[in-house]
Amino acid sequence: MHAVLLLALSHFIFSPSPLDWWTPQGSAAISGVVIDEGSGRGIAGAIVYAVSDANISETVSDSNGRFVFLTLLPSTYRLCASEYGYVAQCYPRGSRPEELLAGYEYGATVILSRAIGQTNAGERRVTKGDT
Repeated sequence: MHAVLLLALSHFIFSPSPLDWWTPQGSAAISGVVIDEGSGRGIAGAIVYAVSDANISETVSDSNGRFVFLTLLPSTYRLCASEYGYVAQCYPRGSRPEELLAGYEYGATVILSRAIGQTNAGERRVTKGDT
């Protein structure tokens, strides 16, 4: 199944704040949450990507849908996410990627919509061993 990432401008906000003392000062960070559009609950196990022209970083959301990228090189980034049963796309779409500056942490909320015909009941997670 394809996964859908639905990020409206109001749902995809980079809000900069100074980094904590434990993050390298030459880096930028993104922390946020992946949520289900229908229920508003966090989506555990979603794969989240921070994509720049020179780099692709990947992480997985925790049991509450939270994710973090701690050591991104300063650059412009698109944020992408996917999970089984959802449709995936990258945002911002059709606009300039967000510029991340060194020494700042950016917050983001990623809202995923279920693929057509997908429900919570009877859903099965696909693993690498499945064919």
